Amino acid sequence: MLHLFFATTGIIVLIILAYLFFLAFVAILPEKKGRAASPSKRFLFLIPAHNEEKCIGKTLEHLKGLDYPENLWDVVVVADNCTDATNDIVRSHNVECIERRESGATGKGYVLAWAFERLVARGHDAFVIIDADTHVDKDFLLAMNRHLLQGAQVVQAYSQVRSPESSPLEGLAFLGFALNRNLRYKGRSRLGWQANLMGTGMCFARQVIERYGWPALSKVEDLEMTMFLKLRNIRVVFAPDARVTVRLHSDISSSKGQRLRWDMGKFQVRDKYLPLLFKRFCQTRDISFLDSIMELLLPPFSIFFVGVWGLFLLYVILDFQGPDFVFWIWIGAVGGLVIYTLLGLISAKADARIYRCLFYAPFFMIWRLWIVIMEHIKKERQGQW
Repeated sequence: MLHLFFATTGIIVLIILAYLFFLAFVAILPEKKGRAASPSKRFLFLIPAHNEEKCIGKTLEHLKGLDYPENLWDVVVVADNCTDATNDIVRSHNVECIERRESGATGKGYVLAWAFERLVARGHDAFVIIDADTHVDKDFLLAMNRHLLQGAQVVQAYSQVRSPESSPLEGLAFLGFALNRNLRYKGRSRLGWQANLMGTGMCFARQVIERYGWPALSKVEDLEMTMFLKLRNIRVVFAPDARVTVRLHSDISSSKGQRLRWDMGKFQVRDKYLPLLFKRFCQTRDISFLDSIMELLLPPFSIFFVGVWGLFLLYVILDFQGPDFVFWIWIGAVGGLVIYTLLGLISAKADARIYRCLFYAPFFMIWRLWIVIMEHIKKERQGQW
C-alpha cells in the first residue's frame, strides 16, 4: 500500500512538472518582434498609496523619464487614509492627489474600486496601475500603446525585483518572479491563454473599467481580477517589452505579512472561482480553463518544491526497495524540479550573486510552508474558514 502511495504521488508530481515544462518550452521559443507603433493611446497612471512618503517621490521622478508624449499621459495618486506626508510630497511634484478617508473598507481592491468610480469618465484610453514603489522603464508606454493597438484589452507588464542582490529574500523573490513571469505567464500568453495580473504594471483599456469597474476586493485582488476576467473571456496579455521594477521586503519579519497575504489570499480566490472555472470548462471544453484551474490548485513554487523533496525523503526512509519503477519516478521528479529552477534563472539572465541565494532556499521554503500551516491552524481554531 505504501509503495502504491509513493508511486501515485510521484506520477502526479511528474504530470505537474510536464505541464510546467510545456509552458516553459513555449515561452523560450523564438518570437517575432512587434512592429513599432506611433504613440496614440492616452494613459492615466493610477497609484494607490498608503503612507508611502519614503518612496512615492522617487516613483514620480522616474515617471518623468518616460519616452512618450507628455500630453498623452497623466498621473493620479490616491492617498488612502494617509497619516504621513504622502499627500504633500505628491503635490510638490505637481501631480494630482485625491484623498480617500474610509476606514471601514480597507485594502488595495477597495481603493481601486473607489478611484475608478471617480476617474473612468475622464476620457483616457487606458488605465495603468502601479504601486507607490514601482519604477517604470522609459519605453513602458510605447509597449503598452503597441499592445492596445494590436487589440489587447488587459496587459500585464514584465515585473522585476529591483535589487535582487541586496538580500537573500529579494534574490529568492527574483527566482520566483523568473519562474512565473519568464516561463509560466509568457508561455500562457503565447498560447492565447490567461497570463496573471501581478498587482503592479497592469494596464486596462477604458471599456473594461467602464463595464466592470473594479470588482476584485480580496487580499489578492490581482489574482481575483485575473479569474474574474477569464470567466468573461477577457484575456490578460503578458508584455515582456513593458518593464517595471519593484522593491520587496528584505527581511523575514517584514516579509511575513506580505507572504501570508499572498498565500492565504489564494485560498480565498480558489474557493470562490474554482467551481465556476470547472463549470465553464465542462460547458466549453476550452483547455485554457483547465490552465486557470491549475493556477488556483498549484501551491507557490517554494511550497511545491519543499513538498516534493519532503515526499522524496519519506519515500527513501520508509519505502525504498532498490532502483525499481517508483525509484526512477522520484529521481525524475526531483531532477525535473532542479532543472526547472535553473531554467528560470537562465531565462532571467541572473548573475552569480543570485545563484548564491539558492543556498538559502531550503530555509526560506520551509519557513514559508511553516507560516502557511500555522495560519491555517489559527484560522481553524478561530472558525474563520
